[in-house]
Amino acid sequence: MRSKDRSVMERMKDYAMEYAGENKGRTPSTAEFGKMFGMTRQSAFRYLKAMDELGMIRYEDGEIYTDYIEKKREPGMKCFSFSEGITAGTPAETEGYVDAVFDIPSIFTDGRKGNYFMLEVRGKSMLHAGIEPGDLVLCRQEETANIKDIVAVNIPGEGSTLRRLCRDDEGLYLWAENNDWTAGKRFSGRTFDIHGVAIKVLKSMSELGTDTN
Repeated sequence: MRSKDRSVMERMKDYAMEYAGENKGRTPSTAEFGKMFGMTRQSAFRYLKAMDELGMIRYEDGEIYTDYIEKKREPGMKCFSFSEGITAGTPAETEGYVDAVFDIPSIFTDGRKGNYFMLEVRGKSMLHAGIEPGDLVLCRQEETANIKDIVAVNIPGEGSTLRRLCRDDEGLYLWAENNDWTAGKRFSGRTFDIHGVAIKVLKSMSELGTDTN
């Protein structure tokens, strides 16, 4: 990692603690750091990782931890929003920088504890599962899933995507829910890493139509 400006790190830490004091323990996203310090989200992310390595803060899953911030943080579940979204089509590499961190109501998670993240969908591979481009998918962070779950996965060498988890005599495989595609295109392989299980889909009201008949 390239050397980072220590004075910038100190100011970022001060900003994070001031922000947490005003926002019930929530800390700034990489986008907010970027806006405050005139840098890209990627640069902010690298600074935060460098600060973590130096022991100035602890940085995990888009959240900053210090003794002061921990005292300000209210208990409750957090949800992470990733700026690059997820592809529901051809897998695509995503950088996965956290764009926002926010409290999530328990009604969204059916009261289940855990770590959650939200991604915006691109592509039409899950169209006939009711998941369309532009939808927001709430996922529970998991490394395993049940058969027929819709999962957020990473396919090595290809990237992140959203697929149905299936099993046949040869083992687990991924399947696209687009009935207009050929079987060869819907089959998405057997080598993948599960990052989460989709539990809710949020749609814009403008996409639901206004049928008054």
